Amino acid sequence: MKKLITLILGIALAFSSYATHLMGGQISATYLSSDTTGSHYFLELDVYRDTLGVPMTLAQTVEIYELDITTGTYNLVSVDSISLGASGAVATMSAVYGVEIYHFADSITFPANGYYMIKWSDCCRNGAIINMSSPLTEDMEFLTYVNVDSANPNSSPTYLSPPVIYLPTNNVWQYNPLPFDSDGDSLVWNLSVPLSNNTTVAGYQYLSDTVLYSNTTGIFSMDAITGEITWDPKMVGNFVASFAIQEYRNGVLVGAMSRDMQFVVVPDSTNAVPDVSFMQSPPTNNLGYPYVKIMPGQNYDITLLASDSDANDVVSMDVYGEPFEILNPASFNVSTTGNGNEIEGVFAWAPDISQVRSKPYVVVFRTTDNFFYFDETVQFEVSLTTAVEDVNVIEVMDIYPNPANTNFTLPINLDKGQRITLDIYNVLGVKVSSEELNLASGNHILVKNFDLRSGQYFVNLADENGIAITTIKLVVVK
Repeated sequence: MKKLITLILGIALAFSSYATHLMGGQISATYLSSDTTGSHYFLELDVYRDTLGVPMTLAQTVEIYELDITTGTYNLVSVDSISLGASGAVATMSAVYGVEIYHFADSITFPANGYYMIKWSDCCRNGAIINMSSPLTEDMEFLTYVNVDSANPNSSPTYLSPPVIYLPTNNVWQYNPLPFDSDGDSLVWNLSVPLSNNTTVAGYQYLSDTVLYSNTTGIFSMDAITGEITWDPKMVGNFVASFAIQEYRNGVLVGAMSRDMQFVVVPDSTNAVPDVSFMQSPPTNNLGYPYVKIMPGQNYDITLLASDSDANDVVSMDVYGEPFEILNPASFNVSTTGNGNEIEGVFAWAPDISQVRSKPYVVVFRTTDNFFYFDETVQFEVSLTTAVEDVNVIEVMDIYPNPANTNFTLPINLDKGQRITLDIYNVLGVKVSSEELNLASGNHILVKNFDLRSGQYFVNLADENGIAITTIKLVVVK
């Protein structure tokens, strides 16, 4: 095997030659080609490091494991080294942050089909991290899984938008890592626990804890539909969150990857968060999400305005999403308006017939004053019909009883017979139940039995195209 990379994220403070103050990153594996020697992949590892820590070495070690389907265990097949990317340079993310970006990239050949795990770890995490018990004793570890099949090529899922670091306390903040799969496989994303030394870190506490970390106006959560993260932090400090994506093809798990991120929450009194707004508000679907339907060949544009109440701050805007990763891509241009530090961002896209699909394209607009960031997420569906109301083909009544104990009843009415999906998510955005139902047109009374702990959940109904119809809050009381 050739060289490999690994995914990463974390923070470090060490007393040896280990890299320290690692702050973020990810690893992805992209399919290139197959021949008689095996399947060739391009691996990329981006590592974010606080410049106060010990610098990283310019070669990183990764371990490659293959699944033994008989025993269900992963066996080590190689230990490889990967050097800094082609440029050999270490980029600076921001002078404000004092953060360096290390980009490692190389190709690898998997000689046989099978399930593989790519592992990377290093010592040590930042001792200032609050939401784990002993961060200085913890390695930072990341895993990426890839199903290698030369007849059915598969790339790992990834996140398209880069990490951010600083956010203000006692302000509702939005960030979208933008889960994405280049093969168009179905993705499921959720919050997870950071890894260390082949297990999870000790004493980890989720940032959704309203006693310690989250104001009730913005409990830390990851949206199950768009991937957007919302948080209103109630205390200053350094925190770590871990995000995981799983990809499914025809109902079979074919890949997974994760990202850890360090969030540095600071007082908001010295710097304002940039204001951003749509010049013309995009339409919304029945769930309240910004949701635009575009016909192929139709040119659609949307304009955003951003400014900052701190007159000396320079405001900028970026955009991320699948429409920029495909043929016939969208465009995005930013210009100043001449009104103080206000800027204007214009998104334009004229998709063609090959881009028609029921699954929406997710686009993230990110505004920053080079200290704080704020994301706005919009879904774009390329369709042969243009009315957003067409998404809603199911009439849904209220769940009862609510609060519930072991079951609930949900009346619905279908305009036409179809297959619908009923999913239940917890407040962290983790799917805890999923069920498909084939229903005829007309009125139905759905009775759902469950075994869930006390707490708040969200019941999501989606149509046969996977488009969300409604989400209803459910309270479970035991």
